[in-house]
Amino acid sequence: MILSDIDKKGERSGEKEVIKVFVITGPKTNGVVTYENEVNGQKVYSGIAWDTLEAAKKHPDLKKYKFEYTFSEPTFTNYSETVDWVSTGKYDLGLATYSQTKERESKINYTVPVFLDAFALYHYSNKSEFDTLSYILSKIGFQFLILIILGIITGIVLFFVDPQRSIATKVKSRKAFMIRSITTGIATFFGEAGFLFENSSSIKGVIAITLVMLVSVLFLQIMQAEITSLYIEHQMINNISESDIKTKSALGHEGHASGNNWESGNNWEESGKNVTRFKGKTNSELLEIYKNNPNKYLGVLISYYNGLPLIELHPGLTVSVFGNTPECMVYNSRKDKFGEDLNKALLHIRATKESQKICASYIKNPHPNAPPSCTI
Repeated sequence: MILSDIDKKGERSGEKEVIKVFVITGPKTNGVVTYENEVNGQKVYSGIAWDTLEAAKKHPDLKKYKFEYTFSEPTFTNYSETVDWVSTGKYDLGLATYSQTKERESKINYTVPVFLDAFALYHYSNKSEFDTLSYILSKIGFQFLILIILGIITGIVLFFVDPQRSIATKVKSRKAFMIRSITTGIATFFGEAGFLFENSSSIKGVIAITLVMLVSVLFLQIMQAEITSLYIEHQMINNISESDIKTKSALGHEGHASGNNWESGNNWEESGKNVTRFKGKTNSELLEIYKNNPNKYLGVLISYYNGLPLIELHPGLTVSVFGNTPECMVYNSRKDKFGEDLNKALLHIRATKESQKICASYIKNPHPNAPPSCTI
């Protein structure tokens, strides 16, 4: 390993080498940043990148470094600006999670990945309840037909097996009793079994309705589970059409990699999809701009886990997820030995599963297409 002049100077002096760290802080609605809290009058920091570095600092190879921190304002969101600062030596380490782009790689070095994120657009669904109902019926309409047929068969069976039911139901006409039996059978398979049980008048009838109830409960449970699954699936479908993309702009943060040459190969802007970028806005503020201008903007373009807290705060908000991308810290390319030591420490906490525990404590995966964040 060839050491840089800075690394050699640190080794000759025998003193701890100072590592200047720039920490991107923000509100918890900004997802994967460092959060500042006050406990007993003391400032306490937490977050994926912060906790990961704190765990890595316990490794013997990092004991020879002294870390000096500079914290951003909570509204700071320009990751590309911090890359420039790290590349010039103003800071040695960018403590946040950075997506990889060709432009950034020409300026700084990346650590090994901390976790996996994805390219994502947060937006409100343009589907109506009628659209959802139509979608569900198109998928399981034939199952409703099966329930009706089973109900009719049940009614006919009851008509012949338990004819004394006509007395309990006070129906004198055989035709009326047949119709009553069929409607009772159909109602049973749609969850209303009151008439089925109330009017039984013989042992054979009790046996028959018990078997009918077993079958109907089984079918109803399957139907309910499938309807729930289809509803969730329909709400999660990426409903951003090509016509929307051509006519509307997405909202984004200035200095973010989202939509700009992602590792996964998704390049929003090069594909002709416009992004209107804002400086010094939180995720919630971008979302408010979008909500106030739904006909002008397509949604908020940020990383999946950066925007995930918005889902819980804003009912009805959905997310379209695109290609996965590894998230790393960045360090000055002249700090080769420090970068090597930091990567050793990060790989160590990965091997001991500590990094996965840190990741899992901050990140949940409610979306069926969410990136496998904590698998690294």
